[in-house]
Amino acid sequence: MLSIFGSIVVIEALILIPSVIRRQQELLQGLALQSSASLKVAMVDVKTTDEVVFPEQLLAKLSRLEAIPIVVGGSLYDVRGNSIGSFGEAPTMTFTDFSDVEDVADSFVSNFNPRADRYEVAQTFPLVGIPHWVVINHDTTSVRREVRAFIWRIFGLVLLISAVVTLTTMVVLRAVLISPVLALNDDLLEAAPAALNEENATMYAFKSLRYRHKKDEIGAVIGAFQQMFERISTNIAQRQQAEDRLRESENRFRTLVEQAAESIFVLDEHAKILDINRFALNSLNYERAELIHHNLFEVNPAFTPQDYDVLWRRLQAGNPVTVESIHRRKDGSTYPVEVRANFMVMTGKQQALALVRDISDRKQAEKAQARLAEIGQLAAMIVHEVRNPFTTVYMALSTFQTMDLPPRGKMRLSLAMEESERLKRLLNEILTYSKEQKLVEERIEINDLSKELLRSLQELPAATDKTIQLITQPEPLIVKGDRDKLKQVFINLVTNACEAISPKETVTWQLQRAFGEHVFQPPTSLQSNSTQHVKIQVHNGGDPIPPEVLPKLTQPFISTKADGNGLGLAITKRIVEAHGGSMTIGSSVEKGTTVTVFLPLVIGDPVLEQSR
Repeated sequence: MLSIFGSIVVIEALILIPSVIRRQQELLQGLALQSSASLKVAMVDVKTTDEVVFPEQLLAKLSRLEAIPIVVGGSLYDVRGNSIGSFGEAPTMTFTDFSDVEDVADSFVSNFNPRADRYEVAQTFPLVGIPHWVVINHDTTSVRREVRAFIWRIFGLVLLISAVVTLTTMVVLRAVLISPVLALNDDLLEAAPAALNEENATMYAFKSLRYRHKKDEIGAVIGAFQQMFERISTNIAQRQQAEDRLRESENRFRTLVEQAAESIFVLDEHAKILDINRFALNSLNYERAELIHHNLFEVNPAFTPQDYDVLWRRLQAGNPVTVESIHRRKDGSTYPVEVRANFMVMTGKQQALALVRDISDRKQAEKAQARLAEIGQLAAMIVHEVRNPFTTVYMALSTFQTMDLPPRGKMRLSLAMEESERLKRLLNEILTYSKEQKLVEERIEINDLSKELLRSLQELPAATDKTIQLITQPEPLIVKGDRDKLKQVFINLVTNACEAISPKETVTWQLQRAFGEHVFQPPTSLQSNSTQHVKIQVHNGGDPIPPEVLPKLTQPFISTKADGNGLGLAITKRIVEAHGGSMTIGSSVEKGTTVTVFLPLVIGDPVLEQSR
């Protein structure tokens, strides 16, 4: 407000300065006119005749002007510039100051000296018909007082006008400009924190909004500010939401990576480790800081820079790479790994993502499998080599049965025949286990196959005085498999169950439909978890299987029976897995022993679809 007031005062002062100067000139001219009139009065009796008038007489006439308060002196010059004389306070002007005036008649020359309060006026005046120069020295004290009074009046007027204009301007500007601008200024200061508050950013009530309907530039600016704020706050809110989603996704991805049961490496084109998950660190016995930005070759001694260059080029071409290699732990020990690498671009940088799996168990399993294959081949060769002489021996023993032998000989022959039968079964089972399971597939309805087998199973010696309870389903349960091999599975399971219980006890043989989420899928199974299965359970309440034996029960030559060879369940499991199914065994004192077999049902069978 003071700045506005001061500005108006300065402007008014600049405007009124010419008025002060003009007033001063008017007052000085008034002095000159007054002295000029007095001069005429003083010289009125000087006649314009041919009489001689001495200069001293003219000067004496002129000195009468001193009676006028405003006149303090004067001087007289003839037309040639000769000084006739002066009176009172002589003027400082001389003839040389006005001699260059061309038009002598009615000439007027002045000199104002404000410091000395003197105003000198030189003018021509006809005396006795001859022009003379009269210089009158005036006292300007009254002029100075009048000018000062005028200045004070003007100054008061300027102050009054400035105050009125300032107050009017402030009232008008505050309503029209200042209040909207101040409100907009406050809103601009609050806009940044308000925009960052995503909860109510778009609903924030700014002070300047009440002026947005003004039909002027201020209203347009406030409206533009509101639109800009809404856009910025919307963009910030969207960006914050995107950042939150990205952060959540990164955290979720980081959690998944850290919780992954495989080692994960992120590498650059120079094989430098950019990131690594916790599982990899635990596998290698390193801390993160010990591997980040270090070279891959420190943990993979089997890989060379040349190998990595070839791998990187293949990845850049869009070809995922799977290789087997060796990783070295911090203590120097090594273990085999399978590396699956793929190419990716993150934050504009080309990187390789490598999933590393410890395949020590698989390598051991492969060695064991190879050893078992060798043993199987050896067993098959031995069986073939043994069967030929055994067949001859068996035929000879069979011939002895037709002969009339003494009781002691018959007893020994009977024992030899029993052992021969047992050896024959063992050789056949070894041969069966060593062979690859080749299936002669056909559509088989499990309900019907089980009912067909039930009559034969009830006549077995192992089922004497025991009950076999078969629970079937009213709907068809159709599988695709080898009828003879599935019969062998059911016969083995039911026979084993009957041998495990005492007389008068019951073996339960139950069939039911099961969905994929209830089915244990072995790693070799190609069946989807959404596939429907038939669930076959054979339960007996006999003595439980020892916990230490239970996991090994389906391995060759592992048996809980004194006369068992341990190949029955091993063969059964291989047949089930060859059909794309699975087999589990559970045993406890409270529940007894249950063998569960899952076989995939045929999908899309017309009878099956109709039964649904």
